[in-house]
Amino acid sequence: MKRLFLIAVPWFAFVLTGVALAADATLEIPTGTMTLEAPEDAEYKATLSPVNFPHSLHFSYSCQACHHNWDGNGPIKSCGTSGCHENFWAPKPGQADVSETSIKSMTGAFHQVCRDCHRNEADQQKAAGSKRIVTGPVACAGCHPDPHSDVENSDKTLSVPLGILTIEAPEGVEATRNPVGFPHGLHFQYACKDCHHDWDGESEIEACTSCHSETEPSGTRNIKDEANQMYYLAAFHNACVTCHRDTDKKQREAMAQGKIKKADLPKTAPVNCNGCHSSS
Repeated sequence: MKRLFLIAVPWFAFVLTGVALAADATLEIPTGTMTLEAPEDAEYKATLSPVNFPHSLHFSYSCQACHHNWDGNGPIKSCGTSGCHENFWAPKPGQADVSETSIKSMTGAFHQVCRDCHRNEADQQKAAGSKRIVTGPVACAGCHPDPHSDVENSDKTLSVPLGILTIEAPEGVEATRNPVGFPHGLHFQYACKDCHHDWDGESEIEACTSCHSETEPSGTRNIKDEANQMYYLAAFHNACVTCHRDTDKKQREAMAQGKIKKADLPKTAPVNCNGCHSSS
């Protein structure tokens, strides 16, 4: 399986005009298609063809939806890493090692994450009354074609910063508040397209201000005014502060219902001006 890997590269690989970037490491994310194959040393021989997986079509989901043990900082390891899903097939009855009963097989992990997600997507679309169901395959032949497809591993990657980005006002705008230090690596539990909503999954990501380029509001100064959709301050505040407030509300509701303790909650993101535009 092709891995995501961590290397130090120049920041200019990530196109974010108007955003100052700290000298830090980046994550090289494969775009395009990769082929998922059985490990060469697998105890059991694969009976179906390898899977051609279009990685870049899945950036509307969070990285951690699949890479569930990734901390958003270090390199992403192979699913077959020791202690993870290292067994290709589940052991035959009576052959299971008691110490490994909690480790799901690689085939089990892939089917649960991929096929079951496709099924859930289809069920949700049907429940919503959609006439045309758009999701990935759920039948064996949809992923494992016969005859086998050619192995395809795109060598294209996208450099994604892991550290803190400094978000500043566009050139020519006299800012009344300090720039915002944005911890990009803490946001990989959300889908890339939650923020980069027009991104095609393969091209370099451009600055928000390349689209939201208006430096003055078109309507009132209310960021919720639809006339201000392309106003850069409205775009940032609606995306960031609105999400922070929604998350904070959900956490408070969960605590009130006794579903979670305050000590178990992560530190909430700022919802006021000084929390983002600090003086330090």
